[in-house]
Amino acid sequence: MRRPAFVRQYLGDLLLGTDRAMRLRLAQTGLALLLMLMGMAVVLWAAWVLDRPRGPLYVWTLSSLFAIVMVYMAIRCGWSRRFKDPSLTLPQMAIAIVCSATGYALMGPVRAIAFPNLLIILMFGMFGLGTISALGISIYALLAFGLSMALMASISPDVYPPTVELAHFMMLVIVVPAVSVLAGRLSRIRRRLGEQKQELTVALEQIQLMAAHDDLTGLLNRRHMVVLLEQETQRSLRSGQGFCLALIDMDHFKRVNDRYGHAAGDEVLRAFADTAQVVLRRSDVLARWGGEEFVLMQSATGMSLAGATMERLREQVAKLAPVFGEDVLQISFSAGLTEHRSGECVNQTLERADRLLYDAKAQGRNRVVTG
Repeated sequence: MRRPAFVRQYLGDLLLGTDRAMRLRLAQTGLALLLMLMGMAVVLWAAWVLDRPRGPLYVWTLSSLFAIVMVYMAIRCGWSRRFKDPSLTLPQMAIAIVCSATGYALMGPVRAIAFPNLLIILMFGMFGLGTISALGISIYALLAFGLSMALMASISPDVYPPTVELAHFMMLVIVVPAVSVLAGRLSRIRRRLGEQKQELTVALEQIQLMAAHDDLTGLLNRRHMVVLLEQETQRSLRSGQGFCLALIDMDHFKRVNDRYGHAAGDEVLRAFADTAQVVLRRSDVLARWGGEEFVLMQSATGMSLAGATMERLREQVAKLAPVFGEDVLQISFSAGLTEHRSGECVNQTLERADRLLYDAKAQGRNRVVTG
């Protein structure tokens, strides 16, 4: 059972490639080739039944197949990627229209088979062409079939009566532009849907960002940090590598709010967050825990390195001197730093960090207490 599935996958990768976009393009080309083969089979069958000359039809069949296979190879080898439309939709349609118009000149009494084939070709590009391109390929189709009709009406008027050919051409003049207009409308609908999809994607990204980040500081919020802490606990359990947690509290923050207002307090929190993101490593995760409290997680880090990082952060924050009104604000923080212990839950680690933070406050603030 596995071997046929493997063979199918191997053949699929060989014919269509492994790139998703390329597979889609080649599948579209393969569908066009299949439809062309089916149409050619009907034409050859009709020629055999009506005892029409089959030599020119054989040449037409082989030439048409060669052209579409060349398009397939251009897409499969990646050569078409240099163009704006890697699917080569317009070239494929132009080739198919020429083949259809040539076939019209060779089919004799059953030449009407070419008309539904032309409509299939035009519909093939409906979802890939803009309004201008659709109009252009429609004019091209009218010229190709008009030339074929005029030529055959002059060469073989007994099989291709001029009046009949004129009626055929007039019908194409009515139908082909109508298909072109429909293609343009579908193109606009597709483009509008694409724009709406892009807008929804941007909106979803913004919602996800808002759900995971604090609006004021841009740091992760408590909800998302809890998830990361649980994940880090599980990772630590599997790998045996510990991590350190620090609970940080801005010193005298209530005094700043009471004296200067909440705008000043917000400025202090933003200044701390901006400084922390410069000082901390990329692997360190800082989140606003609530109010003026923050939690810092340092993955795969021992107490000595974590303590050095916290001291460096404390020193840089102490150098900040944001101006609010006529006053220069002094910023500092106190923190409790501890290492997660094997077998305990993350809440136990946070509770220990909270007790150490209380000790830092009791010892005079603007310090990091470890334990």
